[in-house]
Amino acid sequence: MSETTVSDPTRLPLNTPHRFYRGGERILAFRGLDVPEAFDGHRPEDWLASTTRLFAEGGDGVTVLADGTPLPDALASDPDHWLGADHVARHGIEPGLLTKLLDAGERLPVHSHPDRAFAAAHLDCDHGKTEAWIVLDAEPGACVWLGFRDELPADELAGLVEAQDERLLAALNRIEVHAGDTVLVPGGQPHAIGEGVFVLELQEPTDLSVMLEHRRFGLEEAHAFLGLGLARALESVALGPLTSDGLDRLRRRWTDVEASGPALPDEASEYFRAEVLRASAGASATGAAAFAVTVVVAGAGVLTTGTDAPRTTEVARGDVLLVPYGAGDVRLEGDVTVVRCMPPA
Repeated sequence: MSETTVSDPTRLPLNTPHRFYRGGERILAFRGLDVPEAFDGHRPEDWLASTTRLFAEGGDGVTVLADGTPLPDALASDPDHWLGADHVARHGIEPGLLTKLLDAGERLPVHSHPDRAFAAAHLDCDHGKTEAWIVLDAEPGACVWLGFRDELPADELAGLVEAQDERLLAALNRIEVHAGDTVLVPGGQPHAIGEGVFVLELQEPTDLSVMLEHRRFGLEEAHAFLGLGLARALESVALGPLTSDGLDRLRRRWTDVEASGPALPDEASEYFRAEVLRASAGASATGAAAFAVTVVVAGAGVLTTGTDAPRTTEVARGDVLLVPYGAGDVRLEGDVTVVRCMPPA
């Protein structure tokens, strides 16, 4: 094996690029880190096992492992070990996944992400940006917004974007969220995350966003509209309506999983997977070998990988580990819950 091949789970360092909106203290608290004196409040996202760069704002975002190796270089050194031969044969040496911790210290702007068809046609990109939110914590009354309540003609949407006022948010479905909720956000659906919501987020591996609200965040239009211009960018936005039945299909409670099972609605599996493993006294939980960003969301215990020469790792809430496919099947013991964030099967 090369120097950059890792058989054991590897703990992921903090990776918090500077963003245009505020947040980040919940990420540090979750990770068991103090807030530094120089903290500027604009580190609201922790990019976990990322091979993706920011579209703007400096282009940061790629994970550098603890030994100083950029993750893309590590994957290229032994892709079958990291990702599995079947994944490499179908998808190449890209995980096809971007995972984040996101702490909304203020309400995010109303925005949307292109779907795959639009990204391929207009952005020379194979991936859109379907995403999912696994809510780890939420202040009382905190909410998110997803999809237009009523069908919005294209010219009316353009007018709302030009106006940049409160009517844009008011046109969306408002959803109160609590710890334990999950919400799938298909590409094209306009949305926003409210202040006080802390999520584990899975996404297609791009940073493509159409910022329907942008002026109050000081974003230039070239950034806000992906360099496409307003009219073309708005063609990527789903005009609705997203009905209550449609919203129900996009929601689930990840805390309802008793031992092991999917955290996300079935529709997500085309893009990524999130598996809950929950161990309790006298009852372990197991998962199949996979490239997995493994986030410990509650309790403490032991994660064992492999069978022929098993390796054990003590874990506790706030730990974030990257487990390569080659580490083998996993077993979780103790009083502990993890979420394994994985590429599509």
